[in-house]
Amino acid sequence: MLTILTLNILLMIVYLSHWDWNLYKSRKDIVASINEKTFIAMSPEGDYTTELMETYHKFIEWKINRKKIIDIKGVKNLIKNLKTLEDGTIVHSFTLRTGILYSIANIFIKNKITGVLSVNGLGYLFSNNLKAKVLKIIVKLFITRLFNNSFNKIIFQNINDKDTFIKYSGFKGDIYLIPGSGIKFENFIKKDDYSSSKTKVIFASRLLLDKGINNYIELVNKMSDSDIDFYIAGEIDKGNPNSISVSELEKLKQLSNLTYIGTLNIEKELHNYDISIIMSKYEGFSRILLESLYVGLFTI
Repeated sequence: MLTILTLNILLMIVYLSHWDWNLYKSRKDIVASINEKTFIAMSPEGDYTTELMETYHKFIEWKINRKKIIDIKGVKNLIKNLKTLEDGTIVHSFTLRTGILYSIANIFIKNKITGVLSVNGLGYLFSNNLKAKVLKIIVKLFITRLFNNSFNKIIFQNINDKDTFIKYSGFKGDIYLIPGSGIKFENFIKKDDYSSSKTKVIFASRLLLDKGINNYIELVNKMSDSDIDFYIAGEIDKGNPNSISVSELEKLKQLSNLTYIGTLNIEKELHNYDISIIMSKYEGFSRILLESLYVGLFTI
C-alpha cells in the first residue's frame, strides 16, 4: 500500500471541473488531508478562485463559457492546459459534462496521462429537457469510444447512475461505487435543540429546475396555512441551462409564505433549521443530504 510520503513523490493529481465550486466545496478536505503539494486545480475562474489558490499547490485557469453546452474555445483551451502536464499525471474529472469535454480534448494530446472520472449525478444530459434528449442521442455515437480511450476508471455515487450510464456508454474500464463525497465532521456545528416554537424547513441547493425548486415552491404554497416557516438557500447558476432566471428569482423573493436567504454557511448555520427537504430529480449522492443527516436535521 502506498504511504502518503510515497504518494507525494510519485503522483501529481489534477482536479478538473467546469465549475470552481466543485473543486473547493467538495474536494478541499481531501486536498488538505493528503498534501496540497500533490494537487493542482484546473477550472474556470469564479467565486472560489482565491480559495483554490490558497488550498491547492497550483491553480490553472480553464477558459470556458459555462453557458454553452459544448464550448469549442473551451475545449481548445483545455487542450493547451493539458499539454503542459508531465507524463504520469492523473487528471481526475468531476461531473459528466467535464468528462465529455476532457475526453474530446484528450484526442489531441500525446501526454501519458491517466484519466479518472467521478460522476456525482447524471445531470443535464439525462434530464427531461428536450435539448438534452437530442444531445444525448447525438453524443452516444461518440461517447463509447471517447470514454474508453480517455478514462481508466469511473467512480459513481449510486448504483442507479452506474447502471444507467454503463448501459448507455458501454464503458469497459474499471468501475467503482463510492456513496457520497464525504464531509469533515469537525467543520460542522451539530443541532442539539429541537424546542423552537415553529418548525423551520430549509431547501438548500443551487436554484436549478432539476434540483426540484418548483416542486418545493408548490409544496410551500399548498401548506400556506400551516404553522411552519419555509426557507430557500442557494444561488442561481448562470452557467447552467437549467437554472432559474434573475426575474424568476425576484418573483420567488416576493412570496409571502417563503423566505429566501441567499447563501447559507452550511457548516455553521444549517443547525438552525429543523427539516431539510431534498427534491432533486437527478442526484448521485446529494452532499446536502449527507450534511443534513450529520448535523441532525430531519431529512426528507
